[in-house]
Amino acid sequence: MAGLLVVGVGAGAYAYEHIFGRIQSVSLDSLKNRPAASKANAEGRTPLNILVLGSQTRDGQHGVNLGNSSKDGTNLSDTAMLVHLSADRTWSVVASIPRDLIVPRPQCNARVGIGNQTSSAIVPGSSADMFDAAMSLGGPSCAVATVEQMTGIRIDHFVEIDFNAFQSLTDDVGGVQVCVPPPGINDPDYSGLVLGAGLHTISGAESLEFVRDRHGIGDGTDLGRIQMQQMFTSSLFKKLSSNGTLSDPVTLFKIATDVASHMTVDSALDSPTAMVSLAESVKGLNSKDMQYITAPYEFDPANINRVIPGQGFAQVWDDLRADEPLPGSAAAAAFGTTAKAVAKAKPTASPTGPALSSLTVSVYNGTTAGTPGLAGTATAVLKSQGVKASVGGDAPGTPTTEIQYPAGQEAQAKVLQSDIPGSRIQADSSVGTLTLILGDNTPANLSSPPAPKAATASPAPSISAESRSGDQNICSDLPTPVNYGGAPSDG
Repeated sequence: MAGLLVVGVGAGAYAYEHIFGRIQSVSLDSLKNRPAASKANAEGRTPLNILVLGSQTRDGQHGVNLGNSSKDGTNLSDTAMLVHLSADRTWSVVASIPRDLIVPRPQCNARVGIGNQTSSAIVPGSSADMFDAAMSLGGPSCAVATVEQMTGIRIDHFVEIDFNAFQSLTDDVGGVQVCVPPPGINDPDYSGLVLGAGLHTISGAESLEFVRDRHGIGDGTDLGRIQMQQMFTSSLFKKLSSNGTLSDPVTLFKIATDVASHMTVDSALDSPTAMVSLAESVKGLNSKDMQYITAPYEFDPANINRVIPGQGFAQVWDDLRADEPLPGSAAAAAFGTTAKAVAKAKPTASPTGPALSSLTVSVYNGTTAGTPGLAGTATAVLKSQGVKASVGGDAPGTPTTEIQYPAGQEAQAKVLQSDIPGSRIQADSSVGTLTLILGDNTPANLSSPPAPKAATASPAPSISAESRSGDQNICSDLPTPVNYGGAPSDG
């Protein structure tokens, strides 16, 4: 966003008023108990941490499929990314924060616009609340305070954009290429998105539907949506940096004009000097040295529709505070950071075949009632046992839990069967890997989230399994689309 506004400086006073006069700003000066500012490196340069917030307000937004009247007056941050730019600006990490993450929230000033509240009203803190409630209750400054308390990282700036800004941006750049895995996304009742499998160039309302869609992805939770957003963001970065968009002053001016009136930043960023300085500092960043991750999580034992910090959660923030690339990333290898030893699950031995840790399994929810989140819960349980498991989606109407296996993997299927009481195995030439379809007889050991792992003296996990580098093929490592089968009236 800073790069898009650089043109305003060269265009003089008219551009300054036309662009910067439209941007809203919020001061962070009132925040208390903030982490220490980042330390400078040997060359005197400091890392930069920017919180990017996607505003979910419906007020003043145009388009269809934006939710019913229950959404009026809210301003949730269902999309939140902490962007860490290294001190030398040679690498970055973009860490997505799940909206359903349960974390402590500090006391904040209330967001203006909630009933009769004003900015002088106080929102009490909470020891455990959904992350996206922070912005809805206290605005972007409360989201910043919550992230700082959660990570111990000082947030230097924030940028908040709404639905209208996002649609205009994708229109102005001529669309963004995305990839939809088979069998395609069919979600006409929620996001409105209907797209066949394969590559597509999307813009405007369709691009908004794409990044907001979750009911057509995986098991309908926010976690699959995050992976699609990361793919979209990496593709947008490539579009902006490779085809001359950022060197075309006409296009830049149009983007800046369209986006500015739908953008809020912290007051320290709301100036040409700050914008230009930021833009100049990152112009040499290479996409291969950008790492997109989802903050490590586990399913909440108290509520399967929520997540809590998981193994590696604290380590990610420790690394970023130290301005170190995450272990296992391209930047860690390129810039000489010593990768920490990675804690791995111990293989579970089987007397009849391979270890559980050697299995790769795709998990589907086949229950008649479509138990919400079941595939995600079972996937988390299997991962805790060392299985390479991923959510496949929904396959309703399966009374008996079934393990389908391709040719040559009967032994692996039997190993998995021994871990799942009441399941049956079935050869199926249409599957490429072990496929677990959870039926109405799903055992309790798969329907209850795994207990949180005890903290170790030397946590050293690698980057989250749900991660991608900026130059990764956009069709790789994506959640499986499904036909969710619901409608907004279902709640």
